[in-house]
Amino acid sequence: MMSLQFITWLTTYIFIILCELGDKTQMAVLLLTSNNPTRRWLVFGASALALTLCVLIEVTVGVTLAKYIGPQVINRFTGVIFIAIGLVTLVQHYKQQRNHSADNQNKEVVN
Repeated sequence: MMSLQFITWLTTYIFIILCELGDKTQMAVLLLTSNNPTRRWLVFGASALALTLCVLIEVTVGVTLAKYIGPQVINRFTGVIFIAIGLVTLVQHYKQQRNHSADNQNKEVVN
């Protein structure tokens, strides 16, 4: 039977891999590697170190917050932020769609 520690490690690993698929960091590493194919290990090392330091900061902040704020408050707060970002993104999308439609109608009137 798998230990709880291993299951925690495995689920964290899989979750991070799935969340990181196709993000800006991967695109940056892809671009840097394609521009410097002979330095792929240097790019790998630098990107791994950068990601490790970012995660270290995130874990440190998370542990510190957990000492002062309960997990339920943190979950609700991050949920509200996530929903707010989604709503702002949707509003921006619809504004761009509306502006694009208006531009196309203006072009048709001119022609």
